[in-house]
Amino acid sequence: MQIGRGFYHIFLMSCLLVGVGAPHAEAQKAETEEAAPPSGENAAFKAWIDDVRIEALERGISAATLDKVLPNITLIERVITRDRNQPEVKQPYAAYINARVSQWRKDKGTTMMVEHETALKKVADTHGVQGRFIAAIWGIETNYGTVPLSYSVFDAVATLAYDKRRAARFRRELFAALEILDKGYASYEAMKGSWAGAMGQPQFMPEAYLQYAVDHDGDGTRDIWGNKVDIFASIANYLQSYGWDNSQTWGRKVKLPKGGEKSLQADQSDGVTPARSCKAYKSLGAWRNLEEWQELGVRRITGKDLPSRSIPAALVVADEGDDEGYLVYGNFCSIMRYNPSFKYALAVGLLSDAISK
Repeated sequence: MQIGRGFYHIFLMSCLLVGVGAPHAEAQKAETEEAAPPSGENAAFKAWIDDVRIEALERGISAATLDKVLPNITLIERVITRDRNQPEVKQPYAAYINARVSQWRKDKGTTMMVEHETALKKVADTHGVQGRFIAAIWGIETNYGTVPLSYSVFDAVATLAYDKRRAARFRRELFAALEILDKGYASYEAMKGSWAGAMGQPQFMPEAYLQYAVDHDGDGTRDIWGNKVDIFASIANYLQSYGWDNSQTWGRKVKLPKGGEKSLQADQSDGVTPARSCKAYKSLGAWRNLEEWQELGVRRITGKDLPSRSIPAALVVADEGDDEGYLVYGNFCSIMRYNPSFKYALAVGLLSDAISK
């Protein structure tokens, strides 16, 4: 697979809980299995928790909150195993996208767009993010809120903070989770999420919750676990905070000229300057206006001409050999701030297209 120079697969934020359709009981059971830490690890982990307590007190977290949480934290070896085998890295594009843009998700998403039309429109009007993208992220993250969230956020982020691979990042997440509880934003019982500690139906990490979660209905609680309008508004606020442009879509699947999978890829310095900047631009190749891609022989997947608009777009070549790819716009970059994987952002875009019809 090639997707342009500088491509990276770094899974920094939310993680996908399921791949295809509705969750199965056996898969749910496997998700929550907890392997005991190896002998000799318990003492080291306890010493590490004691150090966390000292720093948490220095950060202003109350002793009462720490007494409630820290003695009950469990080190989960399965979390570390999952962290080493993420589908964004392991799966080919076709398998990843087909699993996440499943017929069940398309059908359910179309239904959800109708059922929550009023709420999605209000949120879209407030935050400037089209409802279909909000619903698509909701669908991919937790199957439109139907996936049970069974991991303790504290167990998950503490395990990954104790592990050396991304210790500093998840240590911050642990303190953020403690702050959420300490300030009364959520109850201890509500702090449930995925194996990586992503919380609620939009799968926000604790730091993201503190920064982007929204109390849309004004009831005094930013409830991303059960309140649909807060869930929708929080997703929209996240995307809008990273420069979402609701006058554009995410991109489109395209047909490439013969040999274009290789010949059309170029360094970023060979193209135009994108309209805005964010991390995703660093991992994409040259950005060219749609007119230039048209001149280079790129067409819609149907064979028709590209839109006659001057929009900067970058080429993503997925699994090679079919003379197909994706032209992605600035909003693709915003989706990648939600989860910095090309595969994830493509799945969100394609699902949003499917459920808007």
